[in-house]
Amino acid sequence: MGKRTLQEVEAYAAEILRRYFCNNDVEFLIATFAEDIVWLGAGEKQKAEGREAVAQCFRMGKEDLAPCDMSDEVYVTKELPGNCYLCEGTSWLQTRADTEMALRAQQRITFIFQEKEEKLETVHIHNSVAYEDLREDEFFPVEVATKAYEELKNALRKRDREFEQQARFLTQLYDTVPCGIMQFSTDKNHVIVNANRMVWSLYGYETREEYDKDIQNILHTVQEKDKKWLMSILDSLVLDGRTVSYTRESVRRNGEKFWISAVVGRIINTDGEEVLQAVFTDITEMKMMQLEAEQAQALENKFLRTAINSAYPLIMSVNLTRNTYNCFVPEQACYTTARQGKYSDLISITQPLVYPSYQEDFEAVFNREEVLRRFQKGEKEIYMELQQIGVDGVYHWIAIHFIFVENPYNDDIMAIDMIKLLDYQRAELAHQDQLLRDALASAKAANRAKSDFLSRMSHDIRTPMNAIIGMSTIGQLKLDEKESVKDCFRKIDASSRYLLSLINDILDMSKIETGKMEIARKQFDFQELIGEINQIIYPQTLERGLHYEIHTKEPLEKHYIGDTLRVKQVLMNLLSNALKFTPTGGEIHIQMQEQKRNNGFAYVEFCVRDTGVGMTEEFQQRIFQPFEQESKESARNNVGSGLGLSIVYNLVHLMGGTIEVQSAKQKGTTFKVVIPFGLVTHDSGKEWEDKTKEAADTQKNRQDFDGERVLLVEDNDLNREIAKILLEMHGICVEEAMHGQQAAERVAEHPAGYYMAVLMDIRMPIMDGIQATRTIRAMKREDAAVLPIIAMTANAFEEDKIEALEAGMSGYLSKPLDIKVVLDELGRYL
Repeated sequence: MGKRTLQEVEAYAAEILRRYFCNNDVEFLIATFAEDIVWLGAGEKQKAEGREAVAQCFRMGKEDLAPCDMSDEVYVTKELPGNCYLCEGTSWLQTRADTEMALRAQQRITFIFQEKEEKLETVHIHNSVAYEDLREDEFFPVEVATKAYEELKNALRKRDREFEQQARFLTQLYDTVPCGIMQFSTDKNHVIVNANRMVWSLYGYETREEYDKDIQNILHTVQEKDKKWLMSILDSLVLDGRTVSYTRESVRRNGEKFWISAVVGRIINTDGEEVLQAVFTDITEMKMMQLEAEQAQALENKFLRTAINSAYPLIMSVNLTRNTYNCFVPEQACYTTARQGKYSDLISITQPLVYPSYQEDFEAVFNREEVLRRFQKGEKEIYMELQQIGVDGVYHWIAIHFIFVENPYNDDIMAIDMIKLLDYQRAELAHQDQLLRDALASAKAANRAKSDFLSRMSHDIRTPMNAIIGMSTIGQLKLDEKESVKDCFRKIDASSRYLLSLINDILDMSKIETGKMEIARKQFDFQELIGEINQIIYPQTLERGLHYEIHTKEPLEKHYIGDTLRVKQVLMNLLSNALKFTPTGGEIHIQMQEQKRNNGFAYVEFCVRDTGVGMTEEFQQRIFQPFEQESKESARNNVGSGLGLSIVYNLVHLMGGTIEVQSAKQKGTTFKVVIPFGLVTHDSGKEWEDKTKEAADTQKNRQDFDGERVLLVEDNDLNREIAKILLEMHGICVEEAMHGQQAAERVAEHPAGYYMAVLMDIRMPIMDGIQATRTIRAMKREDAAVLPIIAMTANAFEEDKIEALEAGMSGYLSKPLDIKVVLDELGRYL
C-alpha cells in the first residue's frame, strides 16, 4: 500500500500540468521523471523510453509552447500494486490573449506515479487531444478514414509504376547489400540524394531522420585534411566511366574515428538523375590491425637498432664461403677502408692497427681458414678482447664477437661480426679497483684514528678519574684539615665536570652519526648568550695571561630564534681550542655581526681568531673529521676527545650554517661561522617575555619547598642517598622506593595530594620507571592524571625522552643530576 492519498496524487498531477501548460516550466516536469519512464504522445512519432530520451523530446518541443489557461479539470485516480498510482486528467487549454497563437483544445493526460524515497516519480505519461472528426456514435473515425483512403488510393494509382520501380530499387539495393550505398549530386555541393540503412548506422545514427537532419551533403562526413584530394577525385569522374577506389578516415556521431574503403562512380539513378554513387565498407578493424602491426614493427626495429648501435658501434655480416663482408647498418661509421669487400683483405688491413702484443693472436683466431674450421667443427661463437687504434689515432679496448648464423637459403657459411668498445668498462674496472684501494686505505686510517682515539680516551678518562680517586683518598686522610678537604672537593668537582664533558662529546657524536641530533628553534636573548660565554672564558684568559677582546658590529638584535644551547656549544668549543693552543702573551678575539637577511632569517657571523700555534694546510683538510688531532704531544698536553671540531662542524650544518678555517703554523687560526637565526615578531616576542616571567617566578619559588613531600624512586643506593641529602637540604621531605612496583604501591596507599611529585629512575629491577608511570596514571584516583612524575635517568638520548613523555611522565632530567635544575623543575609544579 502506498503512503499517499488519492487527493495528494491528484494535486501533484495538477501542479505538473499547470506549471507545464501555464508557465511552460519543462524542467519541473523533467525533474519528476523516473530513470525508466515511458512516454506516448498524440503524434505518430511522439514516443520515447528512458529519462534522457523523454527529456530530450520535451526540451525540443519547448519552443512551440505558448502560455495557456487551464479550466474544467477532471481527475480520476486509482492505486496500483507496487506503490504506484494511475491518474487520468482532462482539461481545456486556452492560449492567453497576449500570445500570437490562438488555441482552444481539450487535453487528455494519463500519469503513472511510483513512490520512491519519500517522493513520487513519473514512470509513464500518455497524452492526447480530442479528435474533432470522430462522431459521438463512433469509436473509430470511419467516415473520415474512408474518405482519406479513397483519396490516397487514387493518388497511388497514378504513381504505381513509379513506386514499383522505387520499391524494387530499395529492395534490391538497400536491403540486400551488406555495405553502405550513397548517392549524391554532381555539383560542387554534393547534396545527398539517397543513403541506405548501413550508411547512417555506420555514422552512429539510430534513425534515418536523425541522419538526414545532421548530414545534408557528403562534405559533412569528410575530415578537413581529406577534402581537397577527395574533391579532385569526384570532379574527375565521368558518366558511366571508370570508378575510383580509396580509403579514408572518418568520424562517427559520438566522435569515434573509423576507416572506410569506398568505390565511387558517376551513374544515372532510377529517378533518371545523374548522380555520384559511393559504395563503401567499414575496414576499421583491419586498418587498426595493420597500423598496430606497422607501429609495432617500426618500434621493434627502432628498439633493435638503438640497442645494437648502443652496444656495438660496428656490425658487419660475413660470408666466409664467398670471402666477403658488408657493414650493413647505414648509421654506423666503418673503421675499415671500405664498407664492404673481401674478408681476408679486412683482416690484413686491421692486423697492423692491433696493439703489437695482440697481433699474432688476432691473426691466428680470425683468419678465414681458422674461423671456417671452428664453425665446421660445431662452434657457434668466437670472442676476443684486445687493443686497437681507432680513427682518432689512439688505442682503444675493443671486444670482437664472431657469431655463426644459420643460412636457410644455401650452403654458404655465414657469420655476424660485432665490435664493442670496452674503454668505459676497462676504466670502470680500474676505477673500482682504485676505490677499493682508497676504501682500504681509508679503513686503515679510520682504524688508526680510532685506535689513537681509544688510546687518548684511555689516558684522558684515567686522568680525571685518577684525580677524583686521588683527591678522595687525600680528603679522607686530612679530614681534620678543613681547607685541604675543601681543596680536594674543588678538584674532584673540576675533574668530574671534565670527565662529564668527555662523555657528552662521545654521546653528541653518536647522536650526530645516527641522525638523532635535534636542533631547537626557540627565542633567546643574544646578549645574555654572549654574557654567559664571557663569564666562562674571560677568567680563563686572565689565568693564562692572554689578551681577550670581544667585538659586536651593529646592528644586532637583542633576541633571535635558534638553538642557544648548540650555539653556545659551538662557540665554547672554538674558544676552548683557542685557549688550549695560544701561549701566554697571545691574543684571542671574537667578532660578531649580521652578514645578511633573507626569507625571515638573519645570518649572524661569528669570527673567532687567535695568535696561537696554528695548523698546517694538510691538517686543515681533515680538521673536522672525528678523532683527528695534529700533534699527539700537543693532544696529551691539552687533553680532549678529538671530537670537538667534528661536533662543531656537524652542529653548524644541522643549524643550516657554514664554517670556514684559515690558519698557518705559528701564525694563529681564524674560524668563521655563519648561522641563520629566525627573526622575532611582535607576537613571538611577547610570548617569550611571558615564558621568561614564568621562569623567573619558578626561580623565585624554588626556595619555598618547606614541608613539601616527594617520592624518590632509585635502585642505586648511593645515587638515592645523594639525591635525598640534596633535596632535604632545601626543606623537602623525601620518601624512598627502590623499584617501580614499590613506587606504585607507595602512591596507591596514600591519598591524593600526599606527594608533591615523584622523582622516577627509568632502568630499575622488578618494574622499570616507564611501566611504573603507566601503572600510576591508570589508577582510579583524583591525581592519577596530574601527579607530577619526573624522570631522573642516565638515558640521555632523545628517543628515551620521547618514550618517557609518551608513557605519561611530566618532565625529564638527565644524570648526573644538577640540584639547581631539579629544583627549577620542581618549582614548576609547586
